[in-house]
Amino acid sequence: MLKNLTFLILLFAIIPLTSAQIVKVEMNPETLLPNDVAYCKIIFTPQRDTYVSGISIFSPSGVDIEPSGVSGVGKIPAGSSYEFPFTMKAKKSGIYTLTAHINTFNGTVKQSIVVRVLDIMPEIVLDKTVLHLNEVNEVSFSVTTPIEFDNIVVEPLFDANPKIIHVADGEGKFKFEPVKEESLKFKIKFYNGNNYHEIVRTIDVTYVQSRGVLINTSPRYLNTPIGDVNPIDIQITNLRADTIYSISIKAEGEILSSDEIQTPLLKPEETFLTEILFCSRKSGYHQINFTVCYSDELNYKHCKVKSVDINVLNESALKFSGIETEVGADGLTITGDVSNNGKSVAYNILISAISENLTKTYYIDQLDPSDFDSFEFTFPITTKAVRLKLQWKNEMGENFEKSEVIKINSPLTATKESSPFTYVIPVIVLIGVLIIVIFAWKRR
Repeated sequence: MLKNLTFLILLFAIIPLTSAQIVKVEMNPETLLPNDVAYCKIIFTPQRDTYVSGISIFSPSGVDIEPSGVSGVGKIPAGSSYEFPFTMKAKKSGIYTLTAHINTFNGTVKQSIVVRVLDIMPEIVLDKTVLHLNEVNEVSFSVTTPIEFDNIVVEPLFDANPKIIHVADGEGKFKFEPVKEESLKFKIKFYNGNNYHEIVRTIDVTYVQSRGVLINTSPRYLNTPIGDVNPIDIQITNLRADTIYSISIKAEGEILSSDEIQTPLLKPEETFLTEILFCSRKSGYHQINFTVCYSDELNYKHCKVKSVDINVLNESALKFSGIETEVGADGLTITGDVSNNGKSVAYNILISAISENLTKTYYIDQLDPSDFDSFEFTFPITTKAVRLKLQWKNEMGENFEKSEVIKINSPLTATKESSPFTYVIPVIVLIGVLIIVIFAWKRR
């Protein structure tokens, strides 16, 4: 949209024996840039009926006028106006004075027209010139101009958002995520009157490395038995100067409580804390990989991978200890303990003692870390082997099982072998005593 800028010059010329004549000059735009075209108009208003034979415009070198005059204007009634339009163009900057001659029967009315041509283009000024690499920078700018221009548009010549910025009140802003160090170039488009212009401005900026997103992952315990639950603490801190969105943590490992955790956003300097539970059914070193992905304000996706190692010991979190067998009047008694050597609570613990067609069980609701519970089973004295089976659930709801066989020497056989021996000894002693008595009697 063109804005009419009016350069008004009023000339009151006193012509002999007549009243004043009024001359007004309009220019759009009123200040030109080199090679601009100004649309001009001379408006002549006489105070009484006046005959105008012609109008001529005289311009200095470097200024083109089209048309430079008109003839045979004719009679202009008092209070009416005559308009003479023309265009003016100057190739170089400077201040030029044009002279308009309005020829009437009563004499010539002269009017000076001063034209300013400035060779000064708009400049762009950024509110900050220190930018962070690999993160979103929000930059505001202002466009300074020596004169008032219309429809100013700034087009960043790099990957910025938005790509086209319509400047309002001389100000605008954009977001930019630089991946390498380079000067910023802007194309400025604008109108001066009906004259279209575009220029390119280059601004040198300084870059600093982004502090990025800090990811810390650490297992609660470096060594863990089979079946035990080991929490892995995860900490994500946004050290960037911009907000990050759609943060996801994907985990890869043997048995995990979750394979993905999400949080919507993290503002600068904010930290997100969470944990993932790990357990294993086999011993050895296990690597758990965490892939952290997030999007920035320009919807660019970033991913980082972090790994931790956990040593799973070649032993079970729950195990039997202190197992003893004893023969009594009621038969064979097996006693022992179940101890929790892990760092997590064990639930729904079932101890089964199995011998041939006979199975006996003992249930423990839960067992805390480093705690134990005792059990006792009674079987017939003829029992030769008992299989003890231990079943439980860990804090992740995973089922585990462990078993071992107890071999028993028959207590019945041992009892039968000891009975003859018990009676032979007194008989031998008695016979020996009798021999000694007989031998002593014969000597007397």
